Amino acid sequence: MRKSSWFGGTALVVTASLLLAGCAGGSDDPGADGGSGGDEVTISAPLSGQLGDQSFMDSANEGLERAAADLGVTVSVIEAGADDAPAWERNLTEASASGENDLIVTGGTVMASTLERVAAQFPDQQYLIFDSESVGDNVTGISYAQNEGAFLVGALAAIISTNPDSFPRSTGANKIGLVGGMDIPVIRDFAVGYEQGAKAISPDITVDLRFVGDFESAQGAYDITTAIFNDGADVVYQVAGAAGLGVLQAGEDSGRYAIGTDSDQNGIHPDSTPASAIKSVGNTVYTGIQQFLDGELELGTTTVGNISNDGVGIAFNDDLVPAEFQDQIDALRQQVIDGDITVDSAL
Repeated sequence: MRKSSWFGGTALVVTASLLLAGCAGGSDDPGADGGSGGDEVTISAPLSGQLGDQSFMDSANEGLERAAADLGVTVSVIEAGADDAPAWERNLTEASASGENDLIVTGGTVMASTLERVAAQFPDQQYLIFDSESVGDNVTGISYAQNEGAFLVGALAAIISTNPDSFPRSTGANKIGLVGGMDIPVIRDFAVGYEQGAKAISPDITVDLRFVGDFESAQGAYDITTAIFNDGADVVYQVAGAAGLGVLQAGEDSGRYAIGTDSDQNGIHPDSTPASAIKSVGNTVYTGIQQFLDGELELGTTTVGNISNDGVGIAFNDDLVPAEFQDQIDALRQQVIDGDITVDSAL
């Protein structure tokens, strides 16, 4: 499968809470061995969601699992409901108070305010948060220009909706949709980029934006997406976490197209998923852990993954998207890299 370049693998790990075996115990100097894993480094990962979404959380878990396998650290993943904020804070506080973890990894923009409170209570604990800026002097943040990845799939959605001869599930309606989990700033950032990308192809295209209200209800997302298709859209982009699986299912069942997000979801419904916007969560988490082991993780700072450094991108389904259209999207991607196109942001 052809992909524009990004931070690598998309292997997904769908498990319950897991303990990834490595070396046991804590370390007074986690980076002393240059990342060989010989210093018994222990990492806890209290998450603001559950595994099994085949997208955002599973991508993060892939990076954690790979760090355990390759770097010899011990990683404990702690799941919680995507709308259970008290559990997020409880799990994060318990992991911090135990004194047993050299590094605590968490993620999601919704977790940022919780981590800010907890990290302030444990100034000697080191934290890594993905999909958020740093929220303390003892916290390293990893954020992503999700608007740029959404820009690329928005352009593709417009191409699909205006080229029914090349995309048999398209009606040529010049109408597309986006289903978000919740109406929060980060999801609005996806939406802004998506619409801008679509209008770069077809300035008068209609974009139907709707929200599920959570990141868990696949049935709710399915119903909303079906309604968008019934209202004439040819393509719907999902930005809804685990609920987004309902969007992809609706694309298949409605005879239209649905676009995946965060991980390469093209194989879930290969006849109706032409592409996925990629957010390289797993690879950036893995890199952050490696930097921690090497003593190079800069606390109080934030790194940003964008199109230019392959932190976000697009994965095409070659069976559905002809090469000429992939080349058209790649040309837009290069214009963003060159600074000829600035993708708008809601943040």
